[in-house]
Order: sequence, then structure tokens, then C-alpha cells
Amino acid sequence: MNSKLRAIRLEIKVIPRASATEVRGRMADGTIKIALNAPPADGKANRELQKFLAGEFGTTLLSVKLLSGITSRRKLVSIDFHSKLPDWFVE
Repeated sequence: MNSKLRAIRLEIKVIPRASATEVRGRMADGTIKIALNAPPADGKANRELQKFLAGEFGTTLLSVKLLSGITSRRKLVSIDFHSKLPDWFVE
């Protein structure tokens, strides 16, 4: 898919301080588990999540917005524009 598509909302559970930033699957309720190679301090984990999702969806950092859960491991994220869908999203 090369055309830019409209907003996607994702429920995410982050696992900070992991050895690598990667998707670790889905929970029973559909929440996506993402390990982050960043500590949950000073917004570092949130920035790492935004950077990771921007790369995965082929968009800019400004298109990835944290709607809720800024200080929580459970987050609601909006990706306003994207140019691709990663394999883990369409499974």
C-alpha cells in the first residue's frame, strides 16, 4: 500500500527496559505487546514507542500520538497517517 491512509488507533501494553524494541504479540483482548529498549523515565519509553511505530507504519513522529496512558504501561495510540501496514498489524 503506497497511498497514505487515515487514522489507526492501537491499544498497547509496553514492556520497558527490554533488550530490543519489538512487537511481542497480542493479548487475549487484542492489546498489542511491545517491548521497548528504553527506561520508563523522562518520557524515554514513550519516545521510543513513537519512533518504533512511526518506522513500522512508514510515517513521521508527529503522526504518532499518545492519546492516553502517558505514565502507564497501557497506552492508547493514534497513528494519523501511514504509508504501510506492518505484518504484525495485519495478522
